[in-house]
Amino acid sequence: MTSMSSDTRAEERARRELDLVDLVAIAWTQRLFIILITLIIFIPLAVMAYLSLTPTYTAGSRLLVIMDDEDLTPGAAGTGGEFMFDQIMQSEADLLASEEVRRRMLTELTGAADPEQLKTLGEGFGVSRAPNASFLIATFKNEDADVAANTVNAIVDAYLRYRVELLTGGYEGGVQARLDAAERDAQAAQQALRSFLADNAITDFETELNSALGRLADIQGRKLAAEADAAQARALAQALELRLQDIPQTIELYVENSVTGQLLDLQVRQAELMARYQPDAPPVVAVEREIEALERFVQDGRANGQGQRRTGVNPIWQELESSRLQQESNAAGQARLASSLNAQLRDARAQVDRLRALQSEYDRLTRAVSARSAAADQLSVQAADAMARREMPPGGADAIRIVSRATPPVQAQSKRKLAVMAVGVLAGGIALLLGLIRGYVVAVGQAAPPQRPHPPVEREPSHERPEPEPHYEAPRSAAAPRRKPVPVLARVSDAR
Repeated sequence: MTSMSSDTRAEERARRELDLVDLVAIAWTQRLFIILITLIIFIPLAVMAYLSLTPTYTAGSRLLVIMDDEDLTPGAAGTGGEFMFDQIMQSEADLLASEEVRRRMLTELTGAADPEQLKTLGEGFGVSRAPNASFLIATFKNEDADVAANTVNAIVDAYLRYRVELLTGGYEGGVQARLDAAERDAQAAQQALRSFLADNAITDFETELNSALGRLADIQGRKLAAEADAAQARALAQALELRLQDIPQTIELYVENSVTGQLLDLQVRQAELMARYQPDAPPVVAVEREIEALERFVQDGRANGQGQRRTGVNPIWQELESSRLQQESNAAGQARLASSLNAQLRDARAQVDRLRALQSEYDRLTRAVSARSAAADQLSVQAADAMARREMPPGGADAIRIVSRATPPVQAQSKRKLAVMAVGVLAGGIALLLGLIRGYVVAVGQAAPPQRPHPPVEREPSHERPEPEPHYEAPRSAAAPRRKPVPVLARVSDAR
């Protein structure tokens, strides 16, 4: 039993104790096998790698970033320090490498952005820059040199247009969108103001308010004037009434007698007789005596106060009474006018109070219209400036200048050599591993001890010298040649 356990431990120790020299020896014994496996793996994989990896052309375009304070870029807000410069360069690089730029390029060229084409552009396009340099290098890889160069140029042009539209205001989230929103707000404010005026039956608030205030002042002035005129007319009527009390209403107008008429008739008759007779004719003399007698009667005053008397209304009293009545009429008319003006004054005050109550809301709506209209005007100027900037040629007057446009590259880049080398390393590694495994299995099989036909029988201890055990060799087949032992196992130390 002791001998068997020792042999087993020795065998296990022989299997475990392998160093680098042993591995090299095993690999050398299996060199033909390793070469064969390497060729079997390497040849098909190398052919596949060579055929699948086609040469590609890399076209590049260089862009210069200029720190211009007048340009509407993120750099206009900075001081030009290192941190701000790096931040601007990173922003420009991210914008150039964004998917939106490639999408716009495809849309401009083909009318639609296919996802597969976007994916292909994203895999082949790249942006790089050297540290502390203001150059951006845009590259694109493709199997066709012309396609690579045209793609880079198209992406750069789309980037420049999108950058100007984005930074100076465009139709998507820029000044134009804000202008449209401001115009809609201004129209809404104007519509609210018009609705407010229509609901309150007002055409022009300022004009109507000024008109109502003017009308109110005019009515107040007229009312005061009417009241003053009425008071003056009543006072004048009272004064005339007091004066009429001392004036008689009727007076003697005149006294009518025939003496003057008779004298006139005699003088007419005298003239007629003088035309027919001589002055000393008796008829003429008789008429003259009658005239002389009648004149002496009148001269003596015996005809005064004699005759028919006539009386009538005193004209002074009548005139004064007429003036009194007229003044009373004026006083009544002015009083009625003052009463009418008082009613109009109440209506005018009510209109003014109504307009003044609406003035705060009108002022608020007017301010909203003015503010939103001013904002729309300002944005319209900015939108016009942005449109002018967008119509500039790409890179013409911008903070990004195209230093060199992409041209079709002459020399292609291929990864076939690296792929073939990688396939060779992989095939050699796999073949070496398989060869080591195979060599180790073979070596262990050759180093196994022979089988004994009978197990040793334990005997009782005695003082006699033990007889040596007979050496047993297993029978060999005549067809199987004897193999040469592996040098590795010869180096395994005895476990005893």
